Amino acid sequence: MLKALRPLINIALHGQPERLMLLARAYKNEAIGQAKAQAAGAAVTAAVGLLGLVFTVIAVVIGFAALYYAVAQRHGPLAGFAASGGAALLIAILMFVIVAIRARSSSKSPGVTLAEIKAEAKDSLRRSERATGDLGREVQRQAELLGRRSADAAEDIMRNGSRETVFGVIAAAALIGVLIGRRG
Repeated sequence: MLKALRPLINIALHGQPERLMLLARAYKNEAIGQAKAQAAGAAVTAAVGLLGLVFTVIAVVIGFAALYYAVAQRHGPLAGFAASGGAALLIAILMFVIVAIRARSSSKSPGVTLAEIKAEAKDSLRRSERATGDLGREVQRQAELLGRRSADAAEDIMRNGSRETVFGVIAAAALIGVLIGRRG
């Protein structure tokens, strides 16, 4: 039905839906192009950064080797190893101190406290108890209504039904009683 009305709507709106669709497609294509260009730029930046990291590691290794040779020529190979290892240890300690300071400063504003979690759990428990109570009351009301209808129908059958119908109802009630009695 909508397909049949579309040309009429298009005429009434003077071609606006088609123009809007063209504008939307152009905007979509432009946004996709910009996203692709940004992704390519981010990839190039990441590659250059990774390459810079590799050359930084090479420079640090060469620096430690130069420190070793300089100290080893004056004081022996063990002193050279000690100087290179000590410099690496100092850099590592400095990095760990920076990480510890940053971790401590970022942990000062905890996202959620234990009290908030506890309050949320209590609230959730209250809501679920309320919903369960409402559901229980509704089920009880429906069961009472069904029981009344069943009793009224049985009474109607007993008063207005034929002997065969009354006998069938009594037999069905006896059979149900026997089945329930065996389960219990």
